[in-house]
Formats: sequence, structure tokens, C-alpha cells
Amino acid sequence: MTSFLRVLRGEWTKFRSVRSTALCLLAAVAVTVLLELLGTSAGSTDANEQPRYSDQAYFVHKPLAGDSSVVARVVSQQSSHEWAKAGLLVKAGITPGSPYAAVLVTPDHGVRMQAMFDTDLAGPPDRAPQWLKLTRVGSSITGYASANGQDWHEVGTLSVALPRDVEIGLFVASPPSYVSTRTGGGMSIGIRNTVGAAIFDDVRVTGALAGGRDWIGQNISTLPSKETGGVPIGDLSRSGDTFNVTGSGDISGYGIASWHSPGDDDVVLLSLFGVRVGVIAVIALGVLFMTAEYRTGLIRTTFIAGPRRGQVLAAKAVVLGGTVFVAGLIASVASFLIAQPGLHSGGYNPPAYPHVSLLDGESLRAVVGTAVFLALIALFSLGIAVLRRRTVGAIVFVVALVVVPQLVVPVISPDADIWATRLTPIAGLAVQQTVDAGQVIGPWAGLGVLCGYAVIALGLARWQLGRRDA
Repeated sequence: MTSFLRVLRGEWTKFRSVRSTALCLLAAVAVTVLLELLGTSAGSTDANEQPRYSDQAYFVHKPLAGDSSVVARVVSQQSSHEWAKAGLLVKAGITPGSPYAAVLVTPDHGVRMQAMFDTDLAGPPDRAPQWLKLTRVGSSITGYASANGQDWHEVGTLSVALPRDVEIGLFVASPPSYVSTRTGGGMSIGIRNTVGAAIFDDVRVTGALAGGRDWIGQNISTLPSKETGGVPIGDLSRSGDTFNVTGSGDISGYGIASWHSPGDDDVVLLSLFGVRVGVIAVIALGVLFMTAEYRTGLIRTTFIAGPRRGQVLAAKAVVLGGTVFVAGLIASVASFLIAQPGLHSGGYNPPAYPHVSLLDGESLRAVVGTAVFLALIALFSLGIAVLRRRTVGAIVFVVALVVVPQLVVPVISPDADIWATRLTPIAGLAVQQTVDAGQVIGPWAGLGVLCGYAVIALGLARWQLGRRDA
């Protein structure tokens, strides 16, 4: 143990006294942080604007004035989406964004009461069939649910600023599904519209009619959004007191679980993107820490002072890996903190992009994991340097494995990109991912792949040192 500590001290002395290693370490930090600063300051303030809510559904309604109520049984509901909605709705009008309150049933999340695009109260966990009731007294709206139409459970009471004359009735909505697809260079988010269907019966309304109009069914329009292909038009089929209703879209907003605005960028990964260039300096550092001694002949002195070559390699790995980890952590934290204000001003804001904190679990994992990634790259470069002994050849070899695939492989084909991301050292960059957008390898699995490269390179380096003269 004493001999190893002596060797370790010697390697640390060499590391901090050699100008090229210090310059590479400084360059890695500077390039990483500078690229992040330049990248975020060039963002567009409207590039990521998203609608703050959705107001889409098929609404079967009639006008009522003042205090009123509506009761109906949801006989059945098609499971078109986990958050498909079938229920009762009171709304100031069909203008997008007009005040509303609703009590509804879903296939997977039971009965809910929702209002004003930001309030969601959980009721009984039951699915259809389910009796629902919605009452209005002034600005107070109360939602009820019942399994038999007699024993009522109050879901909640909300205050909603409604005019005297409102539209009240039945509605059906079914949110779109978001499908992630890997493309050359990244991910794309596709939108697949769904169509919900429900059957209502025993529909009863109490209150004064405003205008004397009977039931009418129509689609609630929507604000412009990123959705493509248009929302399917709903439909109403009525037989006596039975209403067959279909509809698409969603009435929800930021704060309601069914809401999803398709912001498909990973703001944490964007905050750490500079490391993809800064890693070149780390590669050079890892190689030079070994090949500089071969070039000057100092390696002979090193092995005379520490004849146990395995200890020498281990000491170099500890010094290099530890130093790069600390420097990488400083660079990662600085990049994250510098990038966030720029991303916010560039349009990465709620609801599509909730603000993230460095202390959030996934953010912290990505930041610390980036430092681990750089340390492992340095160790891999050290192992390759022992095997090749020549600075230029070793740097070119590692850059070809770590940097080139990020630039070239995505252009070849999405399939090639997938396999490169899984099997080459760049798999370690998966540790930066915090958005589940169809990643081809998980954060820890990706870091494990890179760790395997480093272990194999160092293992071969130890074997080579034992069989070859300095």
C-alpha cells in the first residue's frame, strides 16, 4: 500500500507539472462551457411556443339560464385512450378557452372533476357504467358520481366565473397519442389522433331554458397547435333518451394529467451539449498523459522508480480519472446553470418545457453522469495510448470511435444510428437523457457500455505493459 501511494504521488506530481495536460484540462472545461453559452444565446424566442391548453371535444348541449343541473348515466365508454373522457359539461360557450367545469369518467383513471384547464379532482376509481350529476348554484359548480343513480358521491365543488346564460350537456373527448420515432440525428414526435365513443341514457336537465332550443351536437373548436392532420369530427346518434356520442381531442391544460403539449426537446441534454466537443480535449489529455513519457523516454525512469507496472498504470488511472471527473463536474454544473436562462429566453418554457432544477433527480444524474462519462473517456484514451504508444495515432483512433459516429452515422441511416448509439463509446452519452422519447439505450446501460470499453482498454494495456519493453 505504501509503495502504491508513493507511485500515486509521483504520477500526480507529473500530471500537474506537465503543461500539455493542464492545457488540455482547461480546454475541455472552457470549450464545454463556451459552446453552451454561445448555443443558448443564439436561440429564437418563438421557436418553442406551445399552446397552453386544448379545447376540443364533441359537445351535445342546450342553453340554460341561472341555477341548473344535468344528470345522465354513462352506459358504456370505448377505451380509445387512458384519458378518454365522457361526461357532463357546463361551459360559457363554445368559443375556445371559455370558462367551463365538467364531471367525467375515464377508462383508466376513474371519475374526475375538471375545470378551467388547470384543475383536476379525483373521484371514485370506477369506470363506466357510471351515473354523473353536475349542478350549478351561482358560481359554484358541484360534481357527483353514483354507481346506481341513488347514492351520490360528491367529487368536488369548484368556483367558476360563468355568465347567467351557459351551455350545458354531454361531451366526449379522446386525447391524441404521441409516438416517438428515431430518425437520423435524433427523435421525432408523431401525433396520432384517437376517437372516443360513449353511450348516455336517462339524461335529465333542470333549469330555465335560455332561448328554448333543444339538444344540439357540435364540435368545440380549438386553438392552433402543433397537431397535424386535423382532429376527427365527432358525431351524435340519438334514439329517444339514448345518446351515442363520438369525439376527439381534449379539454385540458397545464396542471391536468391528460394534457400533453408535444415539446420533444430534452432541455437538460441541451444544457450539456457542449461536452460533445469538449470531449476531444479530454481524449487528447488521456493520450498525452501516457505518450508524452514514451516520447521523452521518461517512461523508463518511471518503471525503474516503480517496477510494478500494474501499479504505475493504476496510479495513472486514478490521477487521470479523478482529475477529469472533478473538472468535468465543474464544467457540467457551469454549463447547466449558464444554459437554463438562455433556454428560457429562447422559448423553452412551461407548459411544453417545465423549468428544471440542478437538484432534480434526473437533472443531477445527467450532470454528474456527464462528469463520469468524461472520466471514462479519459481512461479509455489512456488504455489506447499504452497500446499504440504514438500520440497522433492514439488520438485519431479514439476520436474515430467517440466523435465521428456522432457526426457521420446519423446521416447514413436511422438503423445505423441506433446500433452506433448502443455499441460504441457514445452510448455513455445516454446518461444525459431525461426525456423518455424512445431512447435506444437507457442512461445507466449506456454508461455501462462505455465502462466496458474503458475496462477492456486498461486490461489490454496492463497485459501489454507486462510483455513489452518500455
